[in-house]
Amino acid sequence: MSIRDQIAPLEELSALDVDLKRVEELLEKHTKGLSGMRSEVKELEDRVKVDRETVTSMDKTKNELMSELRQMTQQIERSREKLSRSRNERESNAAQREMEELRKLHRDREEDLERLSSAADAAKSAIEDAEKKRAAVSSELDGSADGIATSMSELTADKKRLSELRARAVARLPVALYRRYESIRTRRPVAIARTHDGTCNGCRIAVPPMMFQKMRRQEEFEQCPMCRRILYYVPLEASPASQPDPSR
Repeated sequence: MSIRDQIAPLEELSALDVDLKRVEELLEKHTKGLSGMRSEVKELEDRVKVDRETVTSMDKTKNELMSELRQMTQQIERSREKLSRSRNERESNAAQREMEELRKLHRDREEDLERLSSAADAAKSAIEDAEKKRAAVSSELDGSADGIATSMSELTADKKRLSELRARAVARLPVALYRRYESIRTRRPVAIARTHDGTCNGCRIAVPPMMFQKMRRQEEFEQCPMCRRILYYVPLEASPASQPDPSR
């Protein structure tokens, strides 16, 4: 097979690989989009579950504190009665100390209860916010899932069609050339470039004159000294506008 006969399937393969890359990127984007929304919903559900358990534990502790406060109030009342019934200074001082200690403990428990109530209110507010966000993300997921699924189905069909066309193009190329092409494609999405005047249309760098003269005879494919793409000569009148993007 001559170089001229190999150029057409090589260019077809390169164009198909560009299309396949675009299709695969879109499929990946859709997959990540759905996966991301589902993960966010699950994360919010888990957060709400943990916060609810925390609030339940806080409410239990609050009830215990309130019960303890009621007991302390009763103890303070008994200490006050003791103080009123004291018969001497020693009994009066003891009742006074007991009442002061109980009052201090009562104040400490009130502060604990206030802090716990604030924390519980913040947790309940966080639960409410998380549930609203979960509902919004779930609604967005429900609204876009069908459309994304349809788009993914179409893209999957496109990928299959392009892959079949690619296999046919590959079958028309010599094995050595295809391996060379694949090796370059691991570094550059577009692995080929044309030239009609000695300048690589991939990187816009002029090739050595001796190499260009050899390429014009179309005896074998060369490799650009700069971008390392497979480089070949096509006369200007036979060179359409489809050239590799130098940025690739």
